[in-house]
Amino acid sequence: MRIGGYIPLSLVDYPGEPAITVFTVGCNLRCPFCHNSGLVVKVKELESKVEVLQFLRQRKNILDYLCISGGEPTIQPGLHAFIRDIRSMGYHIKLDTNGSKPEVLERLLTGDLLDYIAVDVKSSPSRYRFSTGGGLDFNTVLRSIKTVKASRVAYELRTTAVPGIVSLEDLEIIAKILMPIKRYVLQQFQPRRTLDPAFEYVTPYLPEWFEKAKAILERAAEEVIIRGV
Repeated sequence: MRIGGYIPLSLVDYPGEPAITVFTVGCNLRCPFCHNSGLVVKVKELESKVEVLQFLRQRKNILDYLCISGGEPTIQPGLHAFIRDIRSMGYHIKLDTNGSKPEVLERLLTGDLLDYIAVDVKSSPSRYRFSTGGGLDFNTVLRSIKTVKASRVAYELRTTAVPGIVSLEDLEIIAKILMPIKRYVLQQFQPRRTLDPAFEYVTPYLPEWFEKAKAILERAAEEVIIRGV
């Protein structure tokens, strides 16, 4: 289990709850618009798993919620054991994932180790390989989403609204394929420190675009959240 760092207190990573966020190192995708390159390809320092677990034990009487993000947590060979250790402390656990490892999600859900899952939906099927740097096809993510929806665990699907990656037409297609959806989060693209420097010059969508996007997603989702606009 490779850990790149943690946030002792986050008010945005676990819906409705203050939480601790742990970031894993490494990712199996190379999304050109990614702004977490420090956790993907330029790793310099790692946190000790033992030290992180010790910190979590100390914080247990203060916070009850924890988010595991990345990078991509599901590529970590020690993820299952790490979550099991945290679960034994009594934490509620949220996992952020790109959906590329449905078999890992199936094992975690079977073991009752998760309370909330956020699955990234990068774009519509025809743009998926481009949007992930050639590393993932839509059908694999679809399998992960079906696994999550079939469980009793709370979830959200989320898309970063990157011009040139996600259009209103793409959202129409996504909504049609994935409906019905409990919660869909559409977040603003931040053109800074992107994996592909060219995306630092991409102008984010205006609020008016998000109004149209929300109307599209509301046809398929019970709840639509817009972030960062």
